[in-house]
Amino acid sequence: MPERGGEREALRRALASRLASLGTALELVAEDVAGEEDASIDWVAAAPDGRPWLVLVEPGVGGAALLEQGLVQRSWVATRVPDWCKLAPSLRLRADLPPRVLLVARDFERTTRIAAREAAGEAVALVRWSGEPGAPALEALAGPSRPARPTPAPPVRTVASVFRSGLREVDLTP
Repeated sequence: MPERGGEREALRRALASRLASLGTALELVAEDVAGEEDASIDWVAAAPDGRPWLVLVEPGVGGAALLEQGLVQRSWVATRVPDWCKLAPSLRLRADLPPRVLLVARDFERTTRIAAREAAGEAVALVRWSGEPGAPALEALAGPSRPARPTPAPPVRTVASVFRSGLREVDLTP
């Protein structure tokens, strides 16, 4: 098995051309962006509608730290997109659309999947890769479904014809 850094680079090279296979054709705008706290963002991309996306790749299991990193970088990217649009108007990025985060990992912890599902709107998308890093198969994941909870029936209200005071409805009607 290749060393972890080599595995990550092979995975990144293979993923760059396969991101469109997930249903959203992403145009890569920047690679290895130094984000918040100098953490690296693998890619910043634009969806066909101009929505900014940032992609973080994890060769192993994605956990809370990867999700946290994605949300932190999402905020960082959101504040920079207006400047990027001014500097490079030809970019397809739109500053009025909040960025989405695409996390790619071999698998995700259950709690990470739940937390990603609960993130604001559709802020986070999860993709699991399998196979070899140089030729990964990709699968978009949904968070674990919520268990169905029975909806309690509304309480039945009965209209009393006689109040505790002894008055009747006709006594109150003008």
